[in-house]
Amino acid sequence: MKRSKSLVARSVLLVVSSVALAAGVVSSMVFYPGTYAGGHFSAAAAGGLGWKNSLSEGLTEAKAKNKYVLADVYTDWCGWCKKLDKDTFADAQMVKYLKGKFVCVKINAEGSKESRDAASKYNVHGFPCSLVFDTRGKFIGRLSGYMEPLQYQSALEQLIANPTAK
Repeated sequence: MKRSKSLVARSVLLVVSSVALAAGVVSSMVFYPGTYAGGHFSAAAAGGLGWKNSLSEGLTEAKAKNKYVLADVYTDWCGWCKKLDKDTFADAQMVKYLKGKFVCVKINAEGSKESRDAASKYNVHGFPCSLVFDTRGKFIGRLSGYMEPLQYQSALEQLIANPTAK
């Protein structure tokens, strides 16, 4: 009898856990739609900024175009990263601002070797994190966490005017 109750309890726990997991996946897709094409990021979800997938390529292009580099460091499991894509990077004014001043790069901190190395080199441990480089490719600082479009643009402008990296 005891063994039967234990088996029933384990079965109920397994079913409840499976339902909770499924509900979490579905709610993530509902609240952060459009971010699942190709894993975390879809260009359509972030306003067509033409994100690069390589920091080295982004730095090279930025030097040639005399632009800053904005490297958005994310992970596939980060809800705030997805919210930043959906709300901030898809905002029309933000897209216009970023296209005018920056070459934008996506860095999956758990992705390719180059991406993992970049996240490690710049000590990225929280997500989302935006690394900013000047027009010569020198690291000038970071923005950490989620921000709404106007706040994000203001923070970028402050960082450009007063670099925090030594």
